[in-house]
Amino acid sequence: MRLLNRPLAFILAVALAGAGIIVVVEVIEFAVHSGPAVVHWTTWYHWASTTKWNAQVTRVWSAVLIVIGILILALELKPRRVTRLRLRSGDKATDAALTRSGLAGTLRAAATGIDGIRGAAVTVRRRRARVAAQSAARGPAADALKQPVAQALASHLNELNLQYPPRLKVRVNARRR
Repeated sequence: MRLLNRPLAFILAVALAGAGIIVVVEVIEFAVHSGPAVVHWTTWYHWASTTKWNAQVTRVWSAVLIVIGILILALELKPRRVTRLRLRSGDKATDAALTRSGLAGTLRAAATGIDGIRGAAVTVRRRRARVAAQSAARGPAADALKQPVAQALASHLNELNLQYPPRLKVRVNARRR
């Protein structure tokens, strides 16, 4: 949502600035000539002065604006996606973290550093890291690589000293022809 907030804030700022300029022009024009300059606001003024607060059109527009406001508020209050995994530190003043993509890269490098593994696809979520390693061997030899890969990745994850390390799920796929 943060990516969407910036353009929306810019559009809202431009719209408010434009509306402010139009209001200033209309006030000056009304003071000088007593007529609308840009926007024919006298018909709006007449409609607003004759419409009661409990009219159907007022209720409908109020309901629509309330629903839009609640939707925007719900979207803003939704917790953001965790993109940083905090590291443990002995000092409370130190705030160190590792991004999820950075952790995925280090796990990928650790997996491909093992003999017999030629590639790995890593997906890191807040509570789980899923590694799908590609074996250079075929058949049962690929299954034998699962334990060394899982041990190497678990020790590498422990060395990173994450405050809340994700659960590790390792799968080794045999090479296809």
